[in-house]
Parts: sequence; structure tokens; C-alpha cells
Amino acid sequence: MPDKHRKRFFTIIVIPHNEETVLNLRIPLYLFQAMAILLVAGLVCGYVLLSDNLHVQENSAEISRLQAVNRALHEDIDRMTMETENLLEQVEEMEMLTLEVRKMIDLPPGERRQEEAEYEVFLTSNEQPSLLANRGGNPVIARNMSNITHLQGFLPAFNEDLSRLREDIRAHQREMAATPSIWPARGRVTSEFGPRASPFTRRREFHYGIDIAGPRGTFIFAAADGKVDLATYRRGMGNTVIIEHSYGYRTVYAHLSGFAVAPGQVVEKGEKIGYMGSTGFSTGPHLHYEVHVNGVAVDPRKFFP
Repeated sequence: MPDKHRKRFFTIIVIPHNEETVLNLRIPLYLFQAMAILLVAGLVCGYVLLSDNLHVQENSAEISRLQAVNRALHEDIDRMTMETENLLEQVEEMEMLTLEVRKMIDLPPGERRQEEAEYEVFLTSNEQPSLLANRGGNPVIARNMSNITHLQGFLPAFNEDLSRLREDIRAHQREMAATPSIWPARGRVTSEFGPRASPFTRRREFHYGIDIAGPRGTFIFAAADGKVDLATYRRGMGNTVIIEHSYGYRTVYAHLSGFAVAPGQVVEKGEKIGYMGSTGFSTGPHLHYEVHVNGVAVDPRKFFP
């Protein structure tokens, strides 16, 4: 019987085309088995390496994509930071402007106008789809960019409204300062504006101002901001001061005992300009006070508080 344990061989015969010796190769079976194992192992290793390489390439592509997304996010964040800084500067300007406006209208800093409270409710309300927009990408970035865009559109308009309000208040303050709205002297009114009997001739005449009687030397004050146009003696009126104001106003102060201002001098409302006296045609110490609007004498009482 054949020996099962005898080694097995494969014979490979190489027959050349010429007359050279035929080559016989005897290869043991275990060598074929080893080569087969090595081939399979090589194929497996190649497959594993190829898979790993493909996985690495996919990871590299994903990393590149994530890096690009990260760069884009950094750019968005940098842009948002710059825009936020600009918005903060605008808000600071608005706060200063608001404080200035409050001071102009004597509104305490702690009080808040109804419009400001309503706008804060609007900003925090959930009924604002424009502030919650998310059109893809990072939702936080998208929302913040939407908020910034909204504020960029709102703040300049609001700031412009505040600036106009400030200018309107300033214009109103200038007009009020130029309006002769205070009493020019302390005393008793002895003659009103309008028709009256002359204290000298007893004839009917028109009185173009009011007379305020008081002790000689009583201070006379400018009824509004303006510029002294005249400070001199005039026949009948005695020592007279005329002040030109803005908005078509002019005031006249007559029968003074002395002057405290000179022509061309700029005066403020309530500033001392002279002293009560009885110069000119006068029956006693008093101030004759006139108010003219666009060249026409009007009743001074219209402007008194």
C-alpha cells in the first residue's frame, strides 16, 4: 500500500523549443500550500490597505470640508464682531443723544418714553420672524446675522429721528429764549397796552406798551436773549434801551435812570440792562415796556406767564 505519509510533489516539466535538455521541476505540495496562503494573505492585506486608503481619503476630504466650514464660521464671527462693535458704537451715540434730549426736555434719566418700552417689547417678542431667520448653515450664526441686519436698518433711522428731535428741541429752545416771556421789572402795572387818556394832555391816545411803577433804581432785566441795538437818551422816552431778538421780536425799555449795557452787547434773558427812573416825559419812576413783532407793537401781556 502506498505510504500516506510519503511527501507529495508536483512536477513541472519545461520543454524548450530547441534540442536542449528538458527541465523537470519537482515542487513539494506544502510549498504550493504556503504560496497559496501567502497569495491569499497578500490579497487580504491589499484589500485592507486599499480600504484604509479610501477611508483616509474620505476622512481627508471631510477634514478639508470641515476646515473650510470652520474658516467660513471664523469669517462670519469676525464679521459679526465688527458689525457688533459698530452697532455698540451707534447704541452708545444714541444713549448720549437720548440723555441730551432728556436734559433738554427736563425728563429724568430714569423715566422712559412709551416708544422706547414698546420697541424693547418688539425686540424680545417671539412674533418677529425676521429676527429668527435660519436659511441653512449654522442656525446661531444665521440668527445673529439676521438680528444684526435688522438692527443695522433700524438704528440709523432711530438715531436720525433722535437727531431731528434734538434739533427741533434746540430750535424751540432758541425761539423760547428769544421770546420776551418774563417780566422786565418788579412793580405795579399803572397803565395797560391800548387806548388811554394821556397823563399830560388828557387827550385820547394809543399806549404802545405797559407801564410798571416801582422805586427808583429798581433793576430792569432783558425779557429775552438778544443784542442791544440802542442805549441812549431819546426825547420823550428818556433813557431808552432797545434790544433786537431773533424771530422778529424787539423790546423797548424807557424812562430809565441809568444803563447797565451798551449798544452791540449780547444779553441773555433775565440779564440786568438798566435801572428804573423817571427820565423823559414821566410822572414818576416807572418802566415803559414795549414788545414789537415784525415791526408791530403788541400787548406785552400776551407773553407773560
